[in-house]
Amino acid sequence: MKVLVIQNKMIGDVLTSTVICETIKKHQPNWEIHYMIQPNTLAVVENNPFIDKIVFFEPQKHKGFFKLISFGASLAPEKYGVVIDAYGKWESILPAYFCGAKIRIGFKKWYTSVLFTTTVVQEKNIEGSAVYHRLQLVEALLKVKTEIIFPKIYLTDTEINQAKTGIRERLNPALKMIMISVLGSGKSKSLPPEKMAQTLDIIAERDVQLLFNFMPDQKEDAKIIYNLCKPQTQQKIVFDFYTKSLRAFLAVLSQCDALIGNEGGAVNMAKALNIKTFTIFSPWINKSSWNMLSDQENHIAVHLKDYFPDVYENRHPKEFKRKSLELYNKLDSTLYKESLQEFVKRISL
Repeated sequence: MKVLVIQNKMIGDVLTSTVICETIKKHQPNWEIHYMIQPNTLAVVENNPFIDKIVFFEPQKHKGFFKLISFGASLAPEKYGVVIDAYGKWESILPAYFCGAKIRIGFKKWYTSVLFTTTVVQEKNIEGSAVYHRLQLVEALLKVKTEIIFPKIYLTDTEINQAKTGIRERLNPALKMIMISVLGSGKSKSLPPEKMAQTLDIIAERDVQLLFNFMPDQKEDAKIIYNLCKPQTQQKIVFDFYTKSLRAFLAVLSQCDALIGNEGGAVNMAKALNIKTFTIFSPWINKSSWNMLSDQENHIAVHLKDYFPDVYENRHPKEFKRKSLELYNKLDSTLYKESLQEFVKRISL
């Protein structure tokens, strides 16, 4: 049987939903698993042994109600027996419905029961719900309880060796390497510049080298943070260690001793590569959803709610998105300084 798994949009979501493909394949190794994603997220699923075929969804090409229907109909020749929609928006719901699969599984919303044959109610108050909820979709198909697994990224030996060569040419192999997720995907998910600089000053108390990770259009914002750091911290920052592709970045990340910084795709990628992480969550992001693999030693995460629970008054963090910049002012580096120092100490030993 052929199964189509759909997860559009963000890299972190695409990576996380690979647990659907892996779990199905482990239970039904003869089934053929196709995975629908956007082209810009391909790097995190390349070489995944549990995915038989990648199907690209191109937002601009398939924009609009009728084009989404047409795109779904164009998938009909694949003769999918099952489609699992982990995205749950019209860009996935319509292709899922019109692809012709007899079994269509997705999350329960007021309108999805009409288009899906099975809808899943997401369990609440679950730690690591980003993975747990996706596995609920699998359980609705397989009718068995599945074990919790975490996404993985699969690099080739060639990619790793090329990364090692680049590192030897630019960095000091005697020093521990820490990748810094210096900026999030936007201001509402990025520690303010002065606070990030203070955080970097804490990290640089140890004898380490810091690699800045940021998007090309974020270079000026990253430079502002660099300029706010102490001179002795600046000396430990490798600002311009560029990679030509996301796969090349992943290969370099796989050789780092840790990743520290803003929560986002880079953190999820580091965990999928078995790299230790120290994550600073935005005040409006739900920590319990994305805080996978937390063990207070190898993967530590901090959130404003950890220090000021009364601010949230039992409300969901997403309700505070408009106040994210205001709330960031309360998230001072002194709150997590000791925890960060201990983490870096363990890394640098």
